[in-house]
Amino acid sequence: MRSRYSSPLADLDQSQTVIIIFASTLVSVMGVSLISPALPTIQTAWNISASQASLLVSAFTLPGIVLTPFVGLIADRVGRKRVLVPSLFLFGVSGIAVVFAEEFTTLLGLRVVQGTAGSAIMSLTVTLLGDLFSGEQQSRLIGLNAAILAIGAAGYPLLGGGLAQLSWAAPFVCFALGIVVAVASSAVLPEPESSVGSSGLSYVANAARSIPTRAALGLYVAIFGIFFVLYGAQLTLVPFVLDASYGLSSGTIGLLLGLPAVTMGVTSSQSSRLMHHLSPPRLITLGFVTYGIGMTIAAVTNSIVVLAGALFLFGIGQGFAEPITDTALNMLAPDAFRGGIMSIRTSVLQFGTTLGPPVFVAVASIVGYTDTLLLAGFVALALGGSAFGILSLSEAGRETHRRPFTNE
Repeated sequence: MRSRYSSPLADLDQSQTVIIIFASTLVSVMGVSLISPALPTIQTAWNISASQASLLVSAFTLPGIVLTPFVGLIADRVGRKRVLVPSLFLFGVSGIAVVFAEEFTTLLGLRVVQGTAGSAIMSLTVTLLGDLFSGEQQSRLIGLNAAILAIGAAGYPLLGGGLAQLSWAAPFVCFALGIVVAVASSAVLPEPESSVGSSGLSYVANAARSIPTRAALGLYVAIFGIFFVLYGAQLTLVPFVLDASYGLSSGTIGLLLGLPAVTMGVTSSQSSRLMHHLSPPRLITLGFVTYGIGMTIAAVTNSIVVLAGALFLFGIGQGFAEPITDTALNMLAPDAFRGGIMSIRTSVLQFGTTLGPPVFVAVASIVGYTDTLLLAGFVALALGGSAFGILSLSEAGRETHRRPFTNE
């Protein structure tokens, strides 16, 4: 697939395309962050246990682990737009349908459908940025896309929590945005030309041969680590620490958890400039080191002000690591197989998102929240070191490969 745009944002068509991609990103991140604050209200309204209510999150995230790679294969064969538009529409319809569900099992089934569509959207937005843009502009837009994702992740919990005070079903009405973006996408979004001539096992074999194995492995390890620590430590452990150690209200905890989005947005928006000074492996490692330092500070401090500073460090770390891994993976991915390769990225991301909370909570039940947070700092450093080692080895042997890490 050839890049349609290579010059700076200048014409209306290009601007509309970017807006549609960013809007799709905002839709994809709604699935969990909008609903999580409403879980206690849903639990009461449906007269179910807390563990049953939490299935609304698991039902959304689990399908993406298995099904997203197949979505990428289909997108490579039939086109990005032909998969993205129906996914947006299905995301919106299945989300709104929850309002009318009469059985909890029906509600869970709708969340599975919505999660499948949401994973496809998340994968294809980054894929399209790789298809339609190149060089520094591509890096800048991927950084902005990560910043927008962070804004949504920070803002939706506030919106969802407020709407849940009106009704358990009120947050689900917001998923109508998916239908609106689907209609706009069908009218505005260009379709990159597909050039895949293989399918099934031959597609997998050709895709595997087309990308440096060690480089891809290192980037996938980084993606897994980012979201494993983000959802397991930052979004699960930290709220318990804020409650148990500082006695903060849920509203105050929600505001503090939004702090990382500020520094993440600022840092990720500058990712293209950062890549002029440091290579992707070094930037990704710097992100994990910053993550680890933030976790360690949060674990040992007794000051809420210092802990707030640690939360800002979380955001800086994510701002270094997340958009850089997406940019580097897009650079490595050949046009014909970008959908499949980026869909694996989303599958790995969802795996980290799903695995992180139960793992960290299980450890915390044994050693306590504070010690687990300290352990999370070491885990972040270890994952960053692993990704750096794999990526550095790959860089050392890439002189003969056609797709180096570069931002030119």
